[in-house]
Parts: sequence; C-alpha cells; structure tokens
Amino acid sequence: MNEDVVHFIVVPNRGGGWSVIESGFEMPLAEFTEADTAENYALRLAESKLSWKVDVFDASGSLAATFNSEDDAMPKPSLS
Repeated sequence: MNEDVVHFIVVPNRGGGWSVIESGFEMPLAEFTEADTAENYALRLAESKLSWKVDVFDASGSLAATFNSEDDAMPKPSLS
C-alpha cells in the first residue's frame, strides 16, 4: 500500500463493541457499540483525506469489506 494512503480499520474489540483504528497507531480513534456506526464514522473520517482506504472486519475477525478513494463506488454514509 502506498505510504500516502491513510488506512482506517474497523474491528470488533474485547468489550463487545467496535473500534476504529488508524494504521500505525496503537490506540483506537473511537469506539462504538454498533458496527454500522463505527463503519460510518470511519468512512466519513476517511473521506476528509485525499487518499484513503477503509477495511471493515466482521464479528468473527474476517475481512468483510474494503473501501478506498480510488474506487469512489462506495455508498455515502448519512450524516445523522
């Protein structure tokens, strides 16, 4: 992956919730109780960057979806 690409990861956490992590950092940027809320947060945050990638993992820890700035075919999350 290009070093200029900002990479966000949505993963389940030990507390039963969901964490949004920026690659290269140990601490989560934010934590949520719902997976959809964490995913929407990560996508909105990513879209503020020029070049980005978001990997979303499911509850079992498997990669469920990948979005990136080059595809631009992703659904836009609502702001509510």
